[in-house]
Amino acid sequence: MSAASEFAQLHKLTPEGAVAALQARGQLSVSYAWQDVWQEEHGLQFTVSRLARLDLLQAVHQAIVKSVNGDLTRKDWMDDIEALLTQAGWWGTKAVTDPADGNVKLTTFDPARLRLIYDTNTRQAYAAGLWERVERAKRTHPYLRYITRRDGRVRHEHAAWDNLVLPVDHPFWKTHWPPNGWRCRCRVMSMSQAEYDRGYSIERQGAERDAGAQGVYKRFNTQEPVVPLREYVNPRTGEVLHVPEGIDPGFAYNPGQARQLAMRQQIQSKLAAAVPALGQAARDAGLNKGE
Repeated sequence: MSAASEFAQLHKLTPEGAVAALQARGQLSVSYAWQDVWQEEHGLQFTVSRLARLDLLQAVHQAIVKSVNGDLTRKDWMDDIEALLTQAGWWGTKAVTDPADGNVKLTTFDPARLRLIYDTNTRQAYAAGLWERVERAKRTHPYLRYITRRDGRVRHEHAAWDNLVLPVDHPFWKTHWPPNGWRCRCRVMSMSQAEYDRGYSIERQGAERDAGAQGVYKRFNTQEPVVPLREYVNPRTGEVLHVPEGIDPGFAYNPGQARQLAMRQQIQSKLAAAVPALGQAARDAGLNKGE
């Protein structure tokens, strides 16, 4: 099972929300470093660093949408994209000229790169779809629980957030919505008031779960964590940013909130360009909320 499929299974999320999030990112952006499209900008933009042909970008984007929609496995996607890039002369190592500084830089497309592209984009898409589902359900499930994979690969900071339970509207989720870094496997789960009041989860592992074993009682952590910030200088802009410890630069945002913000901005832009009477009619009908 691929990491992306495993991620989707863990969330028990139908792909509609993820597909919608991917389709919303239909604005193709040629970039020469992953920092060129930063955090919330991914709400509308799709890019693959140093893939400097819009037709190839479009094909990669459309194929990921098809895969999340169930029409392609990750292996199918990788095979198709490898064939596409090979035919276009982009498979392997290629030299591209970065317009930011005029320097020629090397970029490599190989199976490892394709896996990273696929997993990052699908996980972010599922994260956006999951947030929308969480918001719809927050009247009956007003809390969220952070859950790690609890193995030796979990980052130290992420392990400290395991079983942390906070309200849906807590600002923590604006910056700590998984995935919180490259290949992060953390997830969140909605909780009802009754589950929160119980104060603990029952953890079962593998065969124990199948055998109906009682499992281990693990108390919730309901204390707001203190998250130190570290400086990160964006090498593309020189901007000094402050990133929470434990979050990879570029991941300190909530993809679902980013998508909602991007859609609102897009709608506002269209309304501003419309004939005044039509724009006002749309606002009166509540079409400017982007929901």
